[in-house]
Amino acid sequence: MTIAVPDAAARAPTIGPEKPPPGAGKASSGIALLAPSALLIVFFFAALVWLFQHSVEPYAPTGQAVEPGLTLTHYAKALSDALYVQSLWVTFKLSFIATVFALLLGYPLAYQMVRTNSARVRTFLILTIAIPFLTNLIVRLYALTLVLGNTGLINKFAIWSGLMTENEILPLVRNDLGVGIGLTYFVLPFVVFTLATALRRLDTTLEEAAMSLGANKVVTFFKVTLPLSMPGVIGAATLSFILSASAFATPLILGEGSVAMIANTIYDQVLFVENIPFGAALAVIALVITILLLYLQARLTRKRYGA
Repeated sequence: MTIAVPDAAARAPTIGPEKPPPGAGKASSGIALLAPSALLIVFFFAALVWLFQHSVEPYAPTGQAVEPGLTLTHYAKALSDALYVQSLWVTFKLSFIATVFALLLGYPLAYQMVRTNSARVRTFLILTIAIPFLTNLIVRLYALTLVLGNTGLINKFAIWSGLMTENEILPLVRNDLGVGIGLTYFVLPFVVFTLATALRRLDTTLEEAAMSLGANKVVTFFKVTLPLSMPGVIGAATLSFILSASAFATPLILGEGSVAMIANTIYDQVLFVENIPFGAALAVIALVITILLLYLQARLTRKRYGA
């Protein structure tokens, strides 16, 4: 009788590189993608620590040693001195005004951009908003001075039309009005695109249902569209306010030293007065107020709209 013996090669286990467990490649790719973000976060928090550390250091003139110890005198000065309280007040006042007007101008533009049936109108609106948005801010601000300046287009038109005499001027720069116009012009694209995103997500069947029940377009807008888009409005308002409050170039160019917002005050303290601790304290105060506004916005949106 012949007995079949299995081949040894067939019985031997296959030796080779082990296959990685499922999902291992995705995990390593995710870690590699998170590395740059983690590096940025480290630098960001390191800068915040440096900022806070300097804000509680005693001030020492250039060339003199800094005395050991910590102090809160810079914060007390920033919140009690009328000059710096006024700077904070002007910053928040102009930021609020710019936010209100940006919403009033931006909502109709965003609504028309989303709801129009004409591709040409939509393209025109997008390009009208996007082209200035992609242009350098300094160039836009200097172009705006050609319109708002004492010899700008508005004043020339007012004189030409007989609304003013040649010896009169309409002051639109070096004051709060000019800076407010510049801030509105600066934040308007951000507001429009934020609102357009929110409006695009709305369920239009709810509007159609309201109109089928007898509501006209005006009632439908105020009873359905506007309430449903309020999370987007709050988000756009928060973004606009924060960008306005941190603006530096706009009050510098359009205010020409007559309007001191908080960013300009910090710049002067650090570079001209060379009081880095006090400038750091002003920056920390502005940062805390910004974080507080973001927290209130998120809390209001989540509590009222569940977004």
